[in-house]
Amino acid sequence: MDIKKIRQSPLAVVVNDYSLQAGIIYKNKDILENPIFWHKFIVNNAEDFSRDLILKTILDHVQPMDLIPVYFVKEASIATFLARNCGPAIEKLCRDNLIVDNPYVKNQPFKLNIILRFATTNEVKIDVSKNISKVLRKRTNTTTATINLENFYQDPDLTEFCVLSQPKLMSYVLHLSRLTKPKALVLSNNEIRSLVPIEALWGVNITSLDLRNNLIMSLTELEPLTQLKITELWLEGNPLCDNYDEHTYIQRIKEYCPKIEKLDGILLKQNGFPSFRRNFLCNSTGHDLVDQFLEYYFTSYDSNNRAMLKSLYHKSALFSVTAEYQPMQLSSPNAQLKRYKTYSRNLLSLADFSRTDLNLQQGHKAVIDLLNLLPSTEHDPYSFTVDLIHHSDICAIIVVTGVFRELPETILDVERVVGFNRCFVLESINGEYCIINEQLHVFNALTSQQVKAFKHDRPIRPQMLPPAQTTKQKAQMITAMKLITNLTTEWAKKCLEECHYDLKNAIALFVDLYKVDKIPADGFQS
Repeated sequence: MDIKKIRQSPLAVVVNDYSLQAGIIYKNKDILENPIFWHKFIVNNAEDFSRDLILKTILDHVQPMDLIPVYFVKEASIATFLARNCGPAIEKLCRDNLIVDNPYVKNQPFKLNIILRFATTNEVKIDVSKNISKVLRKRTNTTTATINLENFYQDPDLTEFCVLSQPKLMSYVLHLSRLTKPKALVLSNNEIRSLVPIEALWGVNITSLDLRNNLIMSLTELEPLTQLKITELWLEGNPLCDNYDEHTYIQRIKEYCPKIEKLDGILLKQNGFPSFRRNFLCNSTGHDLVDQFLEYYFTSYDSNNRAMLKSLYHKSALFSVTAEYQPMQLSSPNAQLKRYKTYSRNLLSLADFSRTDLNLQQGHKAVIDLLNLLPSTEHDPYSFTVDLIHHSDICAIIVVTGVFRELPETILDVERVVGFNRCFVLESINGEYCIINEQLHVFNALTSQQVKAFKHDRPIRPQMLPPAQTTKQKAQMITAMKLITNLTTEWAKKCLEECHYDLKNAIALFVDLYKVDKIPADGFQS
């Protein structure tokens, strides 16, 4: 059908700047609610912009309301299209004064006029199913029973603008795809926010689903997957991936996909048995211990005062270092491991075996003395892989692998990225864990590590001291607070308790109270 030959209904209602002010939308509510009417949208300031860009901008603006455009025509600076059954979207546009910001050109938004009741479904009939079915057949691999709908709306064979970010359109497309009885479905790069349309596939034997690089905000959106038998799922590149640690992420997804074996390309199970995972916790009850320990340890280690770690080591703790040069890596030309090899206890490379005892640090003082001799560092927490290989009320063993960079000591120093593996053996004494044995292994970073290192900004800069966790740490922080502020023990404790033993915030609280004279004279030490 030629859209130009469609005659405007004599009962049509024009919505523009002038009629909008007169409350025309509220006077014609019945027209918006009637699904048999086609409405014509006229988009001004559309020059130099493609159909996809114009329609995508308008649809993003009215999200999550449905708006399905058809019969798009563009002439010079004016574009037009038809849509029906879209009352809430029209109301949204009218509330915004028929203006849609153009993200590509500032101060030149798209200005809309809308002709309500432009035509009826008797006068304008459209059947997009033939066109969509043709595209689906082209995108179906019958050998693997896979339908690939990646970047679906950009398919050159689609005659209409068909975006899967619109729930109604996605539901319609998936309903048509049922005919091929797919086992694997690729929906990546479609800006999908809602997975409710997946319900159109209930009863189909879908086992693999690729949702990479969409806009899914929460795992609760996966609820429609509970009715499918998903064994392989891809969610990488969705905002929700930043909201969960790896353990919680996997456990929550299992709630919606209990049969899952492969997640984001990583095997969780193989032939019914657990498979390799980037992070492994032998016992989920140790999750808090791992989180608190690693945050405190590496924040303190990267600070200018590694002596803070002394309370974390047992008075009889053992500590050893090994170092190894890795050739043929990106980091190899600038690698300098001499400062580590000086104290290395690598039995395979020691020429003098008398140094095996000398290079085994015994006691917390000796451990801290050695740590202070090692280069200043900044660790990349996003590179960490963590294994909690044993956890009980008495003991825990944590293995951490990742990278750090050595902070330059002079302007001539070249930045070096170093790989590491640390094995901590923790013992619980009176309910508090301390390190009784640690082995540190360092090496110049592997190429696979270096290319991924420090690609994410840390959301919060390390505090000057991490919040105290144990009774011993709290006592030490009270002492530090007294030395800094000259407060009595009672008032130092009050400030720290109010700020959950965050020293930085406690000092800020002290300053605020001092300014308004809220601390009595007996609150200070004589």
